[in-house]
Amino acid sequence: MKFILRANNEITAVADGVMLRALGLPSGGVVRIGRTHAQVLAGSTSSATEMSVPPDVMANSGLKPGSAVDVIRRMLGPAERVVLDPLPGDDHGLVHALQGRPVTVGDRVVVGAGYLRGGEPSSYRVVAVEPADAGMVGASTRFVDSAAADAADANVVGAKAKPSAQATQPTRSDALLAGLENEVDLLTGWFSLLAGRKDLAAEWGLPSVAGVLLAGPNGCGKSELVETAAAASGCTVVEVDATLVFKADRLLDKLSAAIHGASGPTVIYLGRLDAIMGDNATSTFRTHAAAVLRWFLDAVASAPQMACVLGVSSTSQLPPSLVRSQLLPRSITIPPPDLERRTRLFAASLSRLPTSDIDVDRLAAGSPGFSGADVMAAVVQASSVLALRGGELTTEALLEAIGSVNPSLGGAPIGEMTSFGFAEVANLDDVKQRLTEAAIWPVSDPDRFAKLGIVPPRGILLYGPPGTGKTFVVKALANEAGAAFFSVKGAELLDKYVGESERGVREVFERARAAAPAIIFFDEFDALAPVRGRSSSTVSDSVVAALLTELDGVSDRGQIAVIAATNRRDLIDPALLRSGRFEVHIELGLPVVESRRKMLDLSDVPLADDVDLDDLALRCEGLSFADMAGLLREAALAALRENNDAMTVTWANIDSALGSYAGR
Repeated sequence: MKFILRANNEITAVADGVMLRALGLPSGGVVRIGRTHAQVLAGSTSSATEMSVPPDVMANSGLKPGSAVDVIRRMLGPAERVVLDPLPGDDHGLVHALQGRPVTVGDRVVVGAGYLRGGEPSSYRVVAVEPADAGMVGASTRFVDSAAADAADANVVGAKAKPSAQATQPTRSDALLAGLENEVDLLTGWFSLLAGRKDLAAEWGLPSVAGVLLAGPNGCGKSELVETAAAASGCTVVEVDATLVFKADRLLDKLSAAIHGASGPTVIYLGRLDAIMGDNATSTFRTHAAAVLRWFLDAVASAPQMACVLGVSSTSQLPPSLVRSQLLPRSITIPPPDLERRTRLFAASLSRLPTSDIDVDRLAAGSPGFSGADVMAAVVQASSVLALRGGELTTEALLEAIGSVNPSLGGAPIGEMTSFGFAEVANLDDVKQRLTEAAIWPVSDPDRFAKLGIVPPRGILLYGPPGTGKTFVVKALANEAGAAFFSVKGAELLDKYVGESERGVREVFERARAAAPAIIFFDEFDALAPVRGRSSSTVSDSVVAALLTELDGVSDRGQIAVIAATNRRDLIDPALLRSGRFEVHIELGLPVVESRRKMLDLSDVPLADDVDLDDLALRCEGLSFADMAGLLREAALAALRENNDAMTVTWANIDSALGSYAGR
């Protein structure tokens, strides 16, 4: 969660209590800020998104006051040994001074005058922490002088022993299955039922079933999921790759050999069905292949101790008769990796590599659209550089490797990561707070809603006159939430061809799922979703129906916030505005004088000393933020017309521009 850093004179960091609860720290705790860790408690701040920190924490973090930074909750273990440079003679007083505080390698800790002999405050550099790079100082923590520490021992302090070259290979299955524990358990249960040694399906008199459908993007771990579930249920896997099949009779031969060659509990996995059933296959081939697959399902269902799995990127690639077959009663979908799963994928992939304080959260945020295979490709790329140069992997090296990998789930645009946050939004404090509650809290801490027996808001509608900052504040929200930003103009999705507009709606949500957490922003929403029945075309009616389907499928949306903006709320179809859809309505009216004054402070236009900002804010009554930006632009152009070398805009230039706006 992003916070704006401010300085304080306390011994701990202070943040808004509601925001701390969203971080999962209702009573305070330890957070990662930049390069260091700090203890944070709930307290009074000037805004909900600010965190005030002590001077030593600010210095250790490597950041400056006013910086917008991702603050991450951390659980630190006890520090058994801390190496300092230099070590004071009174290390007993040092324990009392630092007890209960987190220390991080590279920190400079400040100890007050009352704790050490000599009566003078001192600071010391943390050279190493054992057993990790950071820990909590306790009564049993030992402090060691860096000069006295053994060099070999110091290299081990705060770092893992270097693994062998063979051990540096990450386990592909562990990495790809990170975060899929529920899917593994579900598939294991099906294999145990259909192909287990006890033949439970026959014993319990259940109908004949062949297996399950397994859908998910390529590279997201379908094969690994089948292998793991089969091993857990005591089954052997026979895999048939559809990409190696070019004729229907060849497919029949392969499947027949797999069935007749099976011995004992067996799972037959037919993967990559897109190759023979997708749009790239000829219609004749698809028809013949579908007939072979129907035979295959019948044969597996009648065979003892046997189950099958049909793997495909999307069930829409298969004929409806196959998807609805009673022999395939269950469909399991592996979702594209969201932010949390990408974090776990990177952590699992790097677990056996020699690393130096890797920020996996930053890696996950920088890899929207990555499948599990893409994550592995980035790790392998960085590992190849490591094998050449030696040393340890760093976050920067991995980010460079991520940049060299094309995200397989991002063939279409994967969203813009905005560069500015709420600090650049002029006032609008109430609007920012309501957007935080409706868009950030459901992603960062959905359990808070469950505790009160409610579901998070599914959609947000911003309405008000043109130029009042609706698009700007949503872009800032995307930065605060650390989310990819998908902006869609209302008219962009409207297509005269049947089905194209609805498909456009579905694709926007699919791309957002791949880049989650994400914010989908529909601008000019009244053009996209007008009241049904009022248009001579059925396109708008179909788009409204597609939007209702996506909004009602909130459980499948994942970490996606949907926000719309309009100048005419009355033109939007009422079905979209009721509770459960775009239920949060936030008005952005023309800015009041305080907001106009704040906007002038944030402007990049250099103003001369004779410009009275308070007076200018008063004289801009009735202007929107866009109008004020245009006013300053017009004044700057007037200054350049007078003097091509002008460096500031004078009051005369502004007065001239105000005159032109007065007549509008």
